[in-house]
Amino acid sequence: MFSLPTGSPLVSLLRLRHAAALLLGAVVVAASLPPAVAAEPEKMLIPGLNLTMVHVPRGTFVMGRPEGYPGSSADEKPATMVTFSRDFWLGATDVTVAQFRQFVDATKYVTEPEQTGGIFMSNAEKREGTSWRNPGYAPPDNHPVVGVSWNDALKFCAWLNEREKAAGRLPAGHVYTLPTEAQWEYAARAGSTDDPEPDEYSWYDANSGGKIQPVGMKKPNPFGLHDMLGLVWQWVLDWRAPYPGGHVVDWTGPELGTTRMNRSGSFNSPKGHGIMSTNRWSTPGVTSRAGLGFRVALSVPPAPRKYD
Repeated sequence: MFSLPTGSPLVSLLRLRHAAALLLGAVVVAASLPPAVAAEPEKMLIPGLNLTMVHVPRGTFVMGRPEGYPGSSADEKPATMVTFSRDFWLGATDVTVAQFRQFVDATKYVTEPEQTGGIFMSNAEKREGTSWRNPGYAPPDNHPVVGVSWNDALKFCAWLNEREKAAGRLPAGHVYTLPTEAQWEYAARAGSTDDPEPDEYSWYDANSGGKIQPVGMKKPNPFGLHDMLGLVWQWVLDWRAPYPGGHVVDWTGPELGTTRMNRSGSFNSPKGHGIMSTNRWSTPGVTSRAGLGFRVALSVPPAPRKYD
């Protein structure tokens, strides 16, 4: 058998190429791995509001579903690789009735449904006199606030920014806002490519009794977030648009659009696609529904969109 001397320059070159190939393979594998999930997620309590923020580590994931994925819909394609260049924080639960009331009491804010005559109920009919205070029932303080528009949710975030900045608690360069659609799905997936069996994690039509339930009663996902799938739909920041495909960094969707994205599914959604982490819905930002709320993100404002 032919062999080269141990000290041969060719042997050294071959060893160097082998090491480089191993390193490249490790990089490719690492890019496809889910983010590291801490054994105990880092949390931050906003004083006086009883709102817990959970740290979400930066990472890369595939948003949407590939062609042929069972139960997926056309607007979940093309599957798109998204990289987050920065960590962010997300509310451990949806904003509650009590937390939203604190904002309203402090600012005397009047929501858009209160100004325009009511919210849309589950039968898609607008009911006169309904609002976040009375979305068809008397909501307890620990229920997710519903019946608020996208604009109302951003007003809450603006108040929270002013409140925390005045108290010296707003991290430099960060703002409270709604999560982007990509941030929301990344956090809902929590390092997994498939959604968990819903009964331990989600309220949906088969276990909710047809009613909205208190926040935080189901198990949190591996990132420490409750009720990401089911309970109530959640406003996110983005306009509705097709996914770009390929690889994007800190994706924020289009600059203009006609409807704002809702994610999560709700207490009356069916098991399966109805509460799937990739399920997408949208409504005009000025509207509100009896099963639509929001949760807060704390992050560096998104940079301009970047594409490979």
